Amino acid sequence: MKIILKIIFCVILAALLAVVSGWVMLKKPSGGVANGPWRTDPTTGSSRAGIYHRARVASFGIWALDSSEVVYFSAEKDSDGNPLRHDCTYKIIGKDPDTRWWSVTAYNNDHFIPNPLNRYSYSKTTVEREPDGSWVILLSPQKQEKNWLPSGDKEGALIVSLRNYNPSRALIDSPASVELPKLIREGCK
Repeated sequence: MKIILKIIFCVILAALLAVVSGWVMLKKPSGGVANGPWRTDPTTGSSRAGIYHRARVASFGIWALDSSEVVYFSAEKDSDGNPLRHDCTYKIIGKDPDTRWWSVTAYNNDHFIPNPLNRYSYSKTTVEREPDGSWVILLSPQKQEKNWLPSGDKEGALIVSLRNYNPSRALIDSPASVELPKLIREGCK
């Protein structure tokens, strides 16, 4: 009887450790490549991606395309390295990446950020530009005059995603060295 209790205890302990370690691996960011506040993993959407990376991608979205079709960047920190916060206003300042089409989307723990305008992203074809062709997107809980991307009023993670569709060879081969938008904190409530 003593041996059966030990076996049951070991099985329960092993199952608990498996669940906890799996949860930790799904929540931690993948190694990938850093470029300022942006991170990417060149294996996203490919058969080269590890099991935990594929599980993280699956838990956040439906599927991911290979880097020859899309290079995904995400940011959870601003350009100064501070975590993005829902109660702060950020300027996302950039110019068109070397790609056919791009989009910038803000997410929270529940994915899309609910807002009265049903505005969830800006893209190459929807952003209002500065006279020099660059653009500024204002990620903020308060309504802004131009290119306002609502950040909501929740606690928890605030994540900005930059998707680059049909990227250039430089974007695919050297994601750490291409010029990407800056995320500058302007102020907080």
